Amino acid sequence: MKQIILGAFEINQVNLTSQGLWAHPQQNTYRYKELNYWIELARTLERGYFDFLFLADSYGYPLLNGEVPAVTFEQAVEVPKNDPMPLIPALAAATEDLNFIVTTSTSWEHPYANARRFATLDHLTAGRVAWNVVTTSSAVVSKLFGTTQLPHDQRYAMAQDFLDLSYRLFEGSWEDRAVLIDKAKRIYADPQFVHTVAHDGPFFKSDGYFNSEPSPQRTPVLVQAGASSTGRAFAAANAEIAFVQGKDDKMLRDQIQDLRRLAVDAGRDASSIKAISGLSVVTAPTQAEAEEKLEEYLSWINPEAARAYYAMMTGVDLSSLDPASSFSNVTTEGSRTQVERYKDISVKEAVLDFLRRGMRELILVGKPKDVADQIVAILETTDLDGFNYTPFVSPGSYEELGQMVVPELQRIGIVRSERSRGTFRERLFGTGQSRLPASHPAAKYRRDGDVKDARKAV
Repeated sequence: MKQIILGAFEINQVNLTSQGLWAHPQQNTYRYKELNYWIELARTLERGYFDFLFLADSYGYPLLNGEVPAVTFEQAVEVPKNDPMPLIPALAAATEDLNFIVTTSTSWEHPYANARRFATLDHLTAGRVAWNVVTTSSAVVSKLFGTTQLPHDQRYAMAQDFLDLSYRLFEGSWEDRAVLIDKAKRIYADPQFVHTVAHDGPFFKSDGYFNSEPSPQRTPVLVQAGASSTGRAFAAANAEIAFVQGKDDKMLRDQIQDLRRLAVDAGRDASSIKAISGLSVVTAPTQAEAEEKLEEYLSWINPEAARAYYAMMTGVDLSSLDPASSFSNVTTEGSRTQVERYKDISVKEAVLDFLRRGMRELILVGKPKDVADQIVAILETTDLDGFNYTPFVSPGSYEELGQMVVPELQRIGIVRSERSRGTFRERLFGTGQSRLPASHPAAKYRRDGDVKDARKAV
């Protein structure tokens, strides 16, 4: 059985997905403003053989009926929060083989500035960085930036233009042979191998040189999480990691099969995308103790805060829906990921599920060995490549997984037991594969002089 990719889901704020759990006695997320909190967490993850720390982000906050509900501030529902990107150099310096995924939006950033930041991060982390590409949907954010909210599919068209320009910058401006750093000849770079980028797209324009030299990966590892048909097609064409959404094995299996089919249709190999699902684990010496612990965690959830959270993500007010109607009738121009997951059940069932689980996907409960066996069964059924672990409390949930469950998974052979330095892309696809393969759409922007691509087109 293949080794899995194990990540940790975090946001630079107070709550993750279970709104209200911030107040739990074992929860330390209130320390999110302290750099030492994040350094301690990164080292905990590295000790537990996690492959990456994923830092989600958004500018938004809940809005119901045109107003920000008081519970937003009372329970810290997506506000306050800080920018996650400045954390990465410090966390990379404090660890040796932990990788980092950070979120930026194609709706509110400019491709040139964004590419420059990621090139800088790729240099400073020695190639341990990835970009979670999101198409921000919130009407609140549109107002913050003084623009109008674009329709769902138009946001993805904008995102593709954003990526096309980014690929030109990352891959097409500097040839590998441009950088000489020849002190004797006093030549840093050979100008004949540095090229202007000219992009005139439907949403973005740029003309000139990219002023960051090639980084270890050039293009950071590309991550995407769209669950709509448009989002899946976008991920299949561009992503190397896709976060799939599903609350059971069948939903995950169907999404993964569709994703791999779409990747092949886009001219890529089915294995060129790693499918990652959310996972939460509650473990204890006995099944009864684990179940009791889960219920104790869930007792801290604030239902009003959870509804506000759902509205922020989707634009849908759960309290305004007919409980007896089918959730498949719910439509939105906001994010569809958390709408698609409930398309086969009633509004009442969907509301009860979200108030209990939040955005969590799989929740496994039991003794460490039993949890490990459940993970193996899920992998065999779904063809998943790994998990994005969402804790209930931090750092306790991470410590429990790393100390109790990971050793069982290492015994089975599906979690690595050795440290492996290198780039993030090499962790995903193998040693010597730091650059995007020739089959990726970014490769068409490379210059003939670039020969360092180790992976061949398939």
